[in-house]
Amino acid sequence: MSHITDPTDRFVLEIGHGTVAHVIDTAADADQTESNARLSLGSTAPGKKMCTRGNRSFRAQQVSFSTFVDQHDLEKTGFEGDAPDEICSYCWSNTRDALERDSADEETADRIGTVGYRLRWKQKGRAREEWYDVVVRPETTMAELDRLVCQFTTLDDLHLRLYGLEDEYLDSSLNVLPDHQYAQAGHRSYTKASEVTIADVAERAGLRRGDRLSLVYDFGTPSRYYCIVKEIYDPDEIDELLADSDVIVSTDTAAIVRVKRP
Repeated sequence: MSHITDPTDRFVLEIGHGTVAHVIDTAADADQTESNARLSLGSTAPGKKMCTRGNRSFRAQQVSFSTFVDQHDLEKTGFEGDAPDEICSYCWSNTRDALERDSADEETADRIGTVGYRLRWKQKGRAREEWYDVVVRPETTMAELDRLVCQFTTLDDLHLRLYGLEDEYLDSSLNVLPDHQYAQAGHRSYTKASEVTIADVAERAGLRRGDRLSLVYDFGTPSRYYCIVKEIYDPDEIDELLADSDVIVSTDTAAIVRVKRP
């Protein structure tokens, strides 16, 4: 995306003993910084280096992007184009990618609640062997999604199925159960799947590419499933996708469009 031209305060240049400076993401959380320190077996400067090449030193100098380009007389106003010789090309490329994702996330944030998704469903522990892509519209209910999920799993109605956000599983904040299991649940803190749409979930979670939903089956000896948001679609894009895909199973507003099986 060519419109990404401004180096934000989030990134600085770290000047160490190497021949090039590395880009540091100063917004990396404390856990990431602590992890970096453990991996380096010593003290390291704060922030996350935008590549895995070379080592870091706590004594390395960090300067802002604008200071660095002024010092080296570089004709750069941001992380656009090719990396200059003075900056690590791997860091440069990864930083551009990160800024592009941020820009896409900002655009997505304005459309949350009006877009559909491609959700890649997997069983925890079998993620590489088997997965199923389910395309959903904003108006798709969790009940419709549940019907499709049960098409490719061995789940039945002998035990409760509970949907949640991210890695919540039994700690679900959505508390969504299939309608026919709602009466079995025993208390009113749960929500019927037919009363919750993908748009509702998206607005609550700020659902973006890379985010997850969770599903737990059987509260006693739980099996855990999850999905990753792989793509985001405007409604007309979903129409085109479903028209051009070999739909495997569908409901009125959703469909399984792609699978990987052992």
